[in-house]
Amino acid sequence: MQSPSKHELRKRYRERRINLSADEFQVLNSRLMEQIHRLDMTRFSTVHLFLPIEGNREPDTYAIAEWLRRAHPDIRLILSRTDPVASEMLHFIWDDTTVLKHNHWGIPEPENGIAVSSLEIDAAFVPLLAFDVRGNRVGYGKGFYDRFLAECRPETVKMGLSLFEAEPVISDINAFDIPLDCCITPQQIWEFNTAP
Repeated sequence: MQSPSKHELRKRYRERRINLSADEFQVLNSRLMEQIHRLDMTRFSTVHLFLPIEGNREPDTYAIAEWLRRAHPDIRLILSRTDPVASEMLHFIWDDTTVLKHNHWGIPEPENGIAVSSLEIDAAFVPLLAFDVRGNRVGYGKGFYDRFLAECRPETVKMGLSLFEAEPVISDINAFDIPLDCCITPQQIWEFNTAP
């Protein structure tokens, strides 16, 4: 049987997420947070987060931010603003003075703040729709995160967040796809050997 393509997985996992009941979604997010509490964040000083798109049933990263601020107050949290014309992401410190505004995809983004280079980021939580056992991910198909992660230092830890478990393989991975170092799900933390 042929392995599914990114396009097929994108469609399948969008539907799976949208079809979750409110109770199922809440339980999955609670279990995801239990796994996140197991992460060793003490080695990081600058951590990139994404904020969920309302209605898309993405993991609750506001809860992650709240935990990080409480348990690791010295960590700088970073959010990005997309520049659709240049097809790039600009990064800013997320603090009490940050004003958030929804972009045309419905993603809450910082309108202001202190700019940060991607080279300063020690770890990044990465959105996805699906991932496989090798650490390859399926995003929304715009390529913003692959371009952003390619700009980061090689040792920047790339951490996927998924409400579902891994696929065996994604059939159409290409040279521009940046693999994850780990992926956190409600059941476990997947660790990947991404060395060539």
